[in-house]
Amino acid sequence: MAEPDAILSDLDLEGWFFCESQLTAPWGLALPGGRLAALHAVLEGRCRIDLRGNGVARELQAGDVAFLPLDTPHALRSGPDVEAIPVADVPGLDRRDRQMVRLDHGGGGDHVTLLTASFRTTGSLAPVALSGIDPLIVIPARNHVKLGLLLELCRAEHHAQGFGQSAVLRRLGEILFLVTMQVLAQRGSSGTGWLSAINDPGLGRVLEAVHSRPGDIWSVDHLAKIAGMSRSSFARVFHDRLGMTPMRYLTMLRIDKAAARLAKTRQPISRIARQCGYSSVPSFTRAFAKARGTTPSQFRNQAQALQAD
Repeated sequence: MAEPDAILSDLDLEGWFFCESQLTAPWGLALPGGRLAALHAVLEGRCRIDLRGNGVARELQAGDVAFLPLDTPHALRSGPDVEAIPVADVPGLDRRDRQMVRLDHGGGGDHVTLLTASFRTTGSLAPVALSGIDPLIVIPARNHVKLGLLLELCRAEHHAQGFGQSAVLRRLGEILFLVTMQVLAQRGSSGTGWLSAINDPGLGRVLEAVHSRPGDIWSVDHLAKIAGMSRSSFARVFHDRLGMTPMRYLTMLRIDKAAARLAKTRQPISRIARQCGYSSVPSFTRAFAKARGTTPSQFRNQAQALQAD
């Protein structure tokens, strides 16, 4: 099996929304979804989650992490018959803290504390990484030591109300997402998608190789040898699991890595091109513009202007 957290570092996840919620029954929240992924960690109390339109619903209790790999529209509520109000319309939503939105809402009954984190990305590979997974996965932290420790830290920070609390909870939300992905990778999958591929011994070796050395001169024949398969079998299995050819996956990986380096460093474009497997700046520029709709220079200027705001 490939090392999933090493590959996760290439997904270039960006925190979009973090919220600490204090809710008292009866209450119901309708969340629009549409981001890359979302999770809700129940720090205290009990509630219910259901996905809009497909009848999937689960009861949650303190210590549970509800993970939505593609942030399907969903509702959280204190009970099955409670109306869910669009979260943007709920009174008590406090956006003054740039690190962490806070929500205090409900009718004064049984109490629940939630930590919510949802993520977006400008990369192309993240949706691939999160494909092939059930739309709602509930993980009891009591069954996983690291998740349990993280939730204890979240609870402690929630009650501490000290300096830097919002920043700490935000970072814990990010770590919670990564550890949740580790847990899912360890579970394995026999279906399609990225988690299925990294748990396949041959495909896992291929993914680890290209993610660690995207600038190497790769070919389908070379990758098939790493996988221990014939060229035709490898190409078929890779496409069946990931929905694209190995070379398409490699191109997406290279462009994502290049975009991250353009946005976060001042390295010369020629060096980034070489690091990401392109023999010349013109060939890199053509590939980048085709994938992102802009040249590397324009992308860098736009990304770094946004960071400066």
